Amino acid sequence: MCCTIRRNAAFLLLVCLLAPKPVPAAQMNVIWTSEVGQFAPLWVTKEAKLFEKYGNQVQLIFIQGASSAAAALISNDAQVGLFSPQVVLTSAMVGADLIMLGRLGNFMENRIFGRKGITNIKQIKSLAISRFASNADFAGRFLLERVGLKPDVDVAFFQVGNQSNRLAMIETQRADAAIVTPPMTLQARKMGFPLLLDAAKLGIAYSSTFFVLRKSYVAKNRDDVRNFVKAMIEGIHYYKAHKEYSLKVLSKYMKVSDREVLEENFREYDFPLKPYPAKEYFELPIQEVAKKEPKILKENPDRFIDPSFVKELDESGFIDKLTREYGLK
Repeated sequence: MCCTIRRNAAFLLLVCLLAPKPVPAAQMNVIWTSEVGQFAPLWVTKEAKLFEKYGNQVQLIFIQGASSAAAALISNDAQVGLFSPQVVLTSAMVGADLIMLGRLGNFMENRIFGRKGITNIKQIKSLAISRFASNADFAGRFLLERVGLKPDVDVAFFQVGNQSNRLAMIETQRADAAIVTPPMTLQARKMGFPLLLDAAKLGIAYSSTFFVLRKSYVAKNRDDVRNFVKAMIEGIHYYKAHKEYSLKVLSKYMKVSDREVLEENFREYDFPLKPYPAKEYFELPIQEVAKKEPKILKENPDRFIDPSFVKELDESGFIDKLTREYGLK
């Protein structure tokens, strides 16, 4: 009997020695930059524990403004940031190794509302934005130039932070107009502010939010990065397929309980199921950056992106399988 016990003990020891050791989950700090519904898939991915499903432990960190988020990536305080492409372009042109792997969004979704009494976009002399170099700053400049107004000449730009602050600026008549995105568009309408310009109706190809990482981090951690992209792609599917759950997550992160506001957000944003970081979605920022850095026009746009992760998941059938499983088209 003793011999049997010893043999069993030896067998169990051998099994333990030969058993594959669990791979520790990758720890990632992921930055989001604005309390708007554009970040909904990120929040849903986190809350539905999809990052853990694919082997990563993710902490979400809020840092207002893309420039500050980029600085956190560059200093290695975070591994991933979700923010606007123009900061990636300007940083890359001065030597930073930031790169875009995927995107959230297909079209420019900004709206410009004016204070009461203003009926035409060409009447405004000031515009409330978040911060310089932000998506609001870029979109505001692009949209004003599109109608023949010169930013900083015809229209002053005021940095006032979040979208509530921007609407407060026109409510108190400290600015003529404010640029916002859904669902604050509903709040602006409820406050009686006239809609002066609606980019959503123009069909302008653009994404204000890309998955941004350092090239050096991607090169050393390809499996972890692939798992991050997998989780985000499933998160987009999950968001679209589970509306009630997504509305609860939106309510938590945006600190909003008004069902009408949450519905506005769910209705207005259309996130791509195959989020390739294609050039068409950051072509406009290239033109904007070129005004101060003309040499960017000589650069191959491919240097700013790495579509290999989305491409691999697409060609392997991973994305199509998710789309079928979630009942999406």
